[in-house]
Amino acid sequence: MEAGQLGSDDFADRAFCTGGKCKTITRFLIQQWFLLALAILLPAGVVLGQQVPGLDQFVRESVNTSVIVFFVLFGMAFTLPTGNIRTIASRPTGVIAAMLINTALLPLLSWGLVSVVPLGSFSSGLLILAAVPTTLASAAVWTRKAGGNDAIPLIVTLVSNALCFLTVPFWLTLTLGQSVPIEPVPLIQRLLIVAVLPMVLGQCCRAIPSLARLATEKKPLIGAAAQIGILAIIFVTSIRTGPIFQSHAEGLSLLQFVTVFFCGLFIHLVGLAAGWGLARGLKCDCADSIGVAFSGSQKTLPIAIEVATAPLILASGISPVAIMPPLIYHATQLVVDTLMIAKFRKTCSDIAATNP
Repeated sequence: MEAGQLGSDDFADRAFCTGGKCKTITRFLIQQWFLLALAILLPAGVVLGQQVPGLDQFVRESVNTSVIVFFVLFGMAFTLPTGNIRTIASRPTGVIAAMLINTALLPLLSWGLVSVVPLGSFSSGLLILAAVPTTLASAAVWTRKAGGNDAIPLIVTLVSNALCFLTVPFWLTLTLGQSVPIEPVPLIQRLLIVAVLPMVLGQCCRAIPSLARLATEKKPLIGAAAQIGILAIIFVTSIRTGPIFQSHAEGLSLLQFVTVFFCGLFIHLVGLAAGWGLARGLKCDCADSIGVAFSGSQKTLPIAIEVATAPLILASGISPVAIMPPLIYHATQLVVDTLMIAKFRKTCSDIAATNP
């Protein structure tokens, strides 16, 4: 088990057991705090965005989610031993496998689903979701919590987001049949600042011995802060989504919401299974395979929202409700992957026991 894992059974036992009997409710809250917070913040944000006049505009103007992403990635890189990155760079099999799944398999799978499943106005949102790169932060956080090699999702984040000015227009032109107006230079500049710079700074800080020791000591706290940052991004996005959903609710049905939920769940589960299976088939070890599974199957929310709400995209005829599938998928992937943490840990433990 990873040292200092947030919400671990050992922590709960030490803090909340008396006389051999655990306070079950408190222990559950400690272990599942992220899922509970997600279940509260996501619908609360949508309702607030609908009911509080001007809140969505205020949030859009005053809250920069890129800043949150910056500090989340800095924290992850700060606590990542530099040797792990050098090792992955010397044997990039896992990174290549994750890239193939995230940038090729999932867009093709989504394209196939949209062609056979009636999703109505949600179709374009599912295609936009599949076209964007891997998540900027959560894959690394979840890989670390599962005991995997978080250097893989960090490198996949860097590579896939650096190439998204090519991959996103390619897939959307192919699947939506139109050219997507994305300017590569501003996008590259944004990604250099948001994704590359915090990772470089985090690793530079580790070169100072006292800071490296601090990173090791505070690793659980930094991991918890990263999860809180992810929740903040979801909450802000849900607030922005509320008015859009409200103004277009008449053309939507419950069946469409349920269908897009299960389509997203299917895509994510296929990505998880493909990542794990491909990595194991390529002889990656268990820790690397966890990183491939998470980074190959997860998708970034900020870039998906940016594309779905771009004025030129909306002017082309895509419905504003295209913002909904990325939000639903992102919430779903976090729930599923939180549950997968224990599964991956047990699987790797069994493998280690079978092959000492």
